[in-house]
Amino acid sequence: MQQVTSPSVENLPKTGYYVSKEDKKEKFYQNESHIHKQNLLSGVKAGAHKLTNDIFTYFPKGFQGSKNSDFYEFLSLGMVPYLIGSAMMIALYRSANGFFNSIDKAAANSVANKMAAGVVLYGVGKWASKKLAHTLIHASTGVNLDMLYLNKVNEVAEPGQDKGLVRTQYPGVFDSVNFYRSDLLEKDSELNHESKYWYYDKIAKKAGHKEPLNDPGQTMGDKIRELKTRTTAIENITKYIAAACGVALGAQKSFQDLKFNPILKNKYFKYPNIKIKVLNPKGLLSNLKGMGKAFLDSFGQLWKGSNRNIFTKHYGKALLLGSALATLLTWIIPTIGFKTNPDTMKSKVDTKKEYEVC
Repeated sequence: MQQVTSPSVENLPKTGYYVSKEDKKEKFYQNESHIHKQNLLSGVKAGAHKLTNDIFTYFPKGFQGSKNSDFYEFLSLGMVPYLIGSAMMIALYRSANGFFNSIDKAAANSVANKMAAGVVLYGVGKWASKKLAHTLIHASTGVNLDMLYLNKVNEVAEPGQDKGLVRTQYPGVFDSVNFYRSDLLEKDSELNHESKYWYYDKIAKKAGHKEPLNDPGQTMGDKIRELKTRTTAIENITKYIAAACGVALGAQKSFQDLKFNPILKNKYFKYPNIKIKVLNPKGLLSNLKGMGKAFLDSFGQLWKGSNRNIFTKHYGKALLLGSALATLLTWIIPTIGFKTNPDTMKSKVDTKKEYEVC
């Protein structure tokens, strides 16, 4: 008698009634909004995407009164006024340099250097404080407050279009406290870890639960909302301490005395006998080294202060220490509220015990 064998799952066709797990994932990621791959470059990619769309898409749509402009675009546009205002503040001290004598020009350039450094370090201070606090929170709780998802928006047709466009956005999973994207977290857990509650089970262990919860989505969902609320409340204060520290660093003498080499140089061509400007790598590298050294030196200058009076002597120390303390508090306070000891919960039910149902 001939032996009948059933085909293995690996040999089944990918067409027809059977759809492989890989095909399901590929189709979902191609057509639906989903958790964006989190790596070192994901934030850079999302930031570059927002900036280019701010300039070339979101601003024009807003001025035209587009019905497809949404709240994500409104929040994203906050980056543009900061960049425009920063450029204008720096340009104010350099735009009239051509009319100054050499002494006045040198003085104006020194002030412009400090202004530029202060403007840049203001933004860097806010970003670095928030990023460091969120990294520590992620390590302590398992909740990545900077997690992004790729959102596909189907727009309605604008005048002159046959059909609406499909645009890509990079919002944060936890941008909304009450309505964070729990559906995407569960879908991502199901696709990649075979359980829709994998993510909640993971952070439940971080919170102190030794055994799996009966309803991890609801229990840990409340914890996530509390964590996000506490973090937002405290960082709205503490990040400006780091920003003020950045401005103070930019105001130090190391940036005032910073000299820049030309980053463009002339290149001559015998045929067709023209001259063009090309990048000067040595000048660019020299400028980067100079800015790095000025940044490091500014810490020592700010810490040392000046002997003019007691305020100028110690205000730098207060800013540096206050900035570090503010960042630590942004991590510690939400994390303490997130941790719990299940053994002390009065409402805990022992599932191993027998209960009589009345």
